[in-house]
Amino acid sequence: MQPPPTGGWKRQTRATMGTGGALLAAGAGWTAWLATASRLALFVCFAALLAILLDLVLAVVATRRVRATVDETPTDAFVGDSVALSLSVTGPRLAFRVRAFAKGTFLVVTPPASGRVVAVADAREVVTEVEVEVAGSGLCGLVTCARRLTAPLPRPLAVGPRPLAPPHPFPELFGAWGEGAPRPAAVGDVVRGVRDYVPGDPLRRVHWPNSARRGDLVVKEVEEPGAPRLVVALDLGGGAAAGEAAAARAAWYAYEALRRGYEVVLATAEPGGPVTGRMGPPTDVNQRLARAVRGTPQLPAGGPARAAVVSVTAEGDSWPS
Repeated sequence: MQPPPTGGWKRQTRATMGTGGALLAAGAGWTAWLATASRLALFVCFAALLAILLDLVLAVVATRRVRATVDETPTDAFVGDSVALSLSVTGPRLAFRVRAFAKGTFLVVTPPASGRVVAVADAREVVTEVEVEVAGSGLCGLVTCARRLTAPLPRPLAVGPRPLAPPHPFPELFGAWGEGAPRPAAVGDVVRGVRDYVPGDPLRRVHWPNSARRGDLVVKEVEEPGAPRLVVALDLGGGAAAGEAAAARAAWYAYEALRRGYEVVLATAEPGGPVTGRMGPPTDVNQRLARAVRGTPQLPAGGPARAAVVSVTAEGDSWPS
């Protein structure tokens, strides 16, 4: 998305094919009047010039009075996605061409009216306002006047990186969980007590000394392990293309881990400083990565239990020991 212009409205007047035709008529009339002193030729000359002037004034006044507001927008998108916005247009009852962003599709409306335009989200960012261009012509269509304004969004739009699978996705991590793999055994966790053996209990949980004393099999009751945790630490480095590729790989790690049942903690830098937090739904990942800026992430204090940490940087990815 292109950044909105500063300073509010900006105007640009454009000639049309009708402008050229009217100027040719004016020139021909003037030439004929010089050669023949014909009043009709002089009238044609001034009528053509007057039509251009009136159309210019009407186009300027009309586009100054027209207003476009954004009524509806999605809250999440990936870079490269087409984003549909709902616009409402008010103003004079003339035909106007309206679009949002430089790459947006045009919406032709006669105020008061509303409609949807589609634009391309071309950068990772959190969008709170958009550039809206309104173009209108006079009654004769001889001159088109275009104005631009910034319209606030009803809610922020988070444009996150499109997930990019790394060249080496570290199967030793994901091979231990999800995709039909067995749940990790509760080895080394706190033993809460013992209970009678129930068919189906794994033999590794049999408490053999206690079973020998009782003469019946008993098994250990342990605290079941929670989902394994993955900490994704993103450092955009110097930014640019390498930094955006790192953000895209961080998105892939986070989304893939969530899909496989991991608890995901994302560590990034934001304008206010380092931010580290647990992710809920995938939209949390998108919004956090949309806000990420250059800076050093801060890992959870002391290192989370049962956690793997992947450090994603502009230079590459690593699994610190």
